[in-house]
Amino acid sequence: MVWLLGALPLLGSPPFVRQIPFSWTPGQIELPVSVNGGEPVTFLLDTGAEYSIVSTALAAKLGLQTTRRGIRDFATGVTLSFGGIELPNQEVMVMSCEGYRKRGRAIEGLIGYDFFARYVVRIDFHARTLAVAEPSSFRRPTGARTLPLRFVGRVPAIGVEVDFPGRKPVRAQVVIDTGASTALMLRHPFVTSQRLLQLATAEETSPSLASGTLQLARLPARQMVFAGWTFDQPIVKAFRTTTGSGGYTDSDGILGNEVLRRFHVTFDYFRKTLSLEPNAELRDPFLR
Repeated sequence: MVWLLGALPLLGSPPFVRQIPFSWTPGQIELPVSVNGGEPVTFLLDTGAEYSIVSTALAAKLGLQTTRRGIRDFATGVTLSFGGIELPNQEVMVMSCEGYRKRGRAIEGLIGYDFFARYVVRIDFHARTLAVAEPSSFRRPTGARTLPLRFVGRVPAIGVEVDFPGRKPVRAQVVIDTGASTALMLRHPFVTSQRLLQLATAEETSPSLASGTLQLARLPARQMVFAGWTFDQPIVKAFRTTTGSGGYTDSDGILGNEVLRRFHVTFDYFRKTLSLEPNAELRDPFLR
């Protein structure tokens, strides 16, 4: 159910029926979420999640019954509520979030695919708000650049082009991941096929919810073209191993919030489109 409230003014924008404030860590979008009517806890908004996720600790506290499917645990009949939005009878994945706690963050889950499949969602990174619309009443934002999305399973993907020194521009199909704080990460099979790891300028590690610690390499990208905009000196990283999502071959990489935060971003899964409106951060230097 969507509760009708007075919307924040969005000049030239479609009639969104709900405005939801969020916290910015920075790098990730945090929301207070109630699970089955319990006290609100902190979730991340994650277009890269094929299911919403509830932490193992919270599932145990709430007495959720889980079943095993493959290597993952799932719970059914779960209601997620946040900002006046209710997502009833959800099938959620149950996973440990201890990696967040070890870094001092009390994250108890992720809001994933089913939220975006149900509503059109506009993320205003500058104002720190989500605007939610019914697909039937949605109109594309005036002046926005709208692009087609393709889906890899239940997550959206789009094309980018990256220019490395001494190479022809490399084209990649990447998942759009609001759960990732980085700019661009390229998967190991892709960088191996393109012989990009030999360009690496540094090595580093990064924590991952599903895969523990990721082994990454920094690549010396000169430019990146995304949705027709050209960005200088983007921070591009490569998975050095096939661990976890680093070994996937259904997409070439992950595009995260260090790029997305430069736009008002509208996800319309119903029409399989992404709409982008540049904001004041468009030409900010890349931080991560």
